[in-house]
Amino acid sequence: MTTSALLPTVLRTRLTAFISEHRRLAPGFLDRVVVTGSATAGDWWEGTSDIDLVLVIRRAPSQDELVALGELHRSTISEGPVDGVYLTEQQLAEGPDTVGAAPQVVEGALDTQARGTQLTWVTWREVESGVEGVVDAVGAITWMPSARRFPGAEEGARAFSRHNLRDYWQPLGIRARAQLFSRCDSDPVDPVTVRWIALGPARLVATIETGDVISKSASGAFAAERWPAHAEFLLRAVASRTGEDIPFTVADARQALDLLDQCVEITGVDGR
Repeated sequence: MTTSALLPTVLRTRLTAFISEHRRLAPGFLDRVVVTGSATAGDWWEGTSDIDLVLVIRRAPSQDELVALGELHRSTISEGPVDGVYLTEQQLAEGPDTVGAAPQVVEGALDTQARGTQLTWVTWREVESGVEGVVDAVGAITWMPSARRFPGAEEGARAFSRHNLRDYWQPLGIRARAQLFSRCDSDPVDPVTVRWIALGPARLVATIETGDVISKSASGAFAAERWPAHAEFLLRAVASRTGEDIPFTVADARQALDLLDQCVEITGVDGR
């Protein structure tokens, strides 16, 4: 498989520049990167999608390096943030259950000792199907499909998805309904929030049922087949994700919450 088939050209260009600056700011720190998420699933959209990485490191960073790298990640926000988690090879091999905390970047913001967030089996499962970039001594990057495999990653991703639907998404849905209670169906709402609620929980259902981590756009097709009554709405949510200027209303937000409730229902009252 050619490099261009692994990652979009514009994405590779951004990553090459990012990695080059990363190496300048913290020499001898970064060993390789694994690209995960939408970029490896054919669902990355320039200007709207973030870039998700697992950054494999050779050593612990200094405080000065962390400050500099935080600034580097923050500088990527305007074009779509470069996010990710920093892990050693040993931490990757041991799996998320033994990693208490690690430097993590979410929406361009670096937390030097973050717990949870990307430290789940879903990330490890994504690494298995990711694209790995090996950085040589002069900074050249060789891209290849990941050959990493982690026993327990598939079942761990299923279990995490069940718990996340019940413990995170269900309470979020209750709060969101309360916020919408007195609003008119025709009021405009933020498209990013609507499509996040429409596609995120369905993505977890797909992982529960298949063991795989699919893209957000693919979760729209999955949910449309599973719940046909929401098919037209999901088609608009996916189109919005690809960059189309599609307005959404409170009525759409309520439909997204109805879909969220149906996703939560598949976990069962006892969480199984």
